[in-house]
Amino acid sequence: MPLPFERFFARPAHALSVILLSLALSLGSATARTEIDADIGAVLERERAELAQTCGPLLEFLDGFATSVDVDGNALPDILVDYGRLSCDGSRMMFCGSAGCTQKIYLGRSGGAPEMVGEFLAYELRFDRPSQGSFLAVLHGGSCGRAGAETCFRRYALSGGAVVALEEEPRDRWFFTASPSPSAMLATTDGDSLRLVCDGDALRIEYGPTWLWEDGGSVSEHARDLAKPQGRIEIDIEVDRGQPTPVAFMIEETARVLQSSTFAPDEPLFAAMMRGSGMDLHLGGSLEHLRNVTLKGSSRAIGSLLRACGQG
Repeated sequence: MPLPFERFFARPAHALSVILLSLALSLGSATARTEIDADIGAVLERERAELAQTCGPLLEFLDGFATSVDVDGNALPDILVDYGRLSCDGSRMMFCGSAGCTQKIYLGRSGGAPEMVGEFLAYELRFDRPSQGSFLAVLHGGSCGRAGAETCFRRYALSGGAVVALEEEPRDRWFFTASPSPSAMLATTDGDSLRLVCDGDALRIEYGPTWLWEDGGSVSEHARDLAKPQGRIEIDIEVDRGQPTPVAFMIEETARVLQSSTFAPDEPLFAAMMRGSGMDLHLGGSLEHLRNVTLKGSSRAIGSLLRACGQG
């Protein structure tokens, strides 16, 4: 009768590979979790020291006060601190007001504790473009010189280890950008985004509806459930209430968007988008997932994209 180790080494090579891969993934996951817990612990220690005098003995970090996020797309865990999840001297509103709550960004550092690089008074921070090292801040209207009731969306990026404000993106109007890759984009006042981007000789659609994210910017469990069991979310796109075009999207974890497979540049949908005035994106008959977006500026933006990609 073979001993257990004899049975193990008698397995086919591919079975051994699967076992070894599973062990490696488990060890890697455990190591990453340990690093994140250590970084969060370091951040909590620093925050406790800084808040001790203000909050006194009645200092409590509530669930979600410090969470792991991905700000810059590297392998080091970053930390978001949300003072809306803090009980200070018996109050949860000590660092919150009509403009939101204080939020801090700590970047992971190799061989050291995370470093605080940005502090905001914001309703929300959305880490939606970690591959570009940029994120979206949802702010009080006064931050953009508007009435307070008009929510302000401002994009920030990392530059030399610091956080800098970028030129405000147009809202509810399509625009073209050549950097970091040629794209025709739409950002709505409600925080949704739609992007057409070059992918070799083809185009890809990236869709970022607000229902895709949790408050901290991570992909929501709700969206993951929608993608089951087929691994994709199929959305119908209609231009000017015409014939719907079904588009299958996969969840792109790094960029926190829904990403389509590639389309030929002469796909009729793109021509319709250049001519149309409005577009609906909907998932089945769900009103929760229905989005109505403008096509204002799409003719020039998509035309510029096709020319930049060598198709126009």
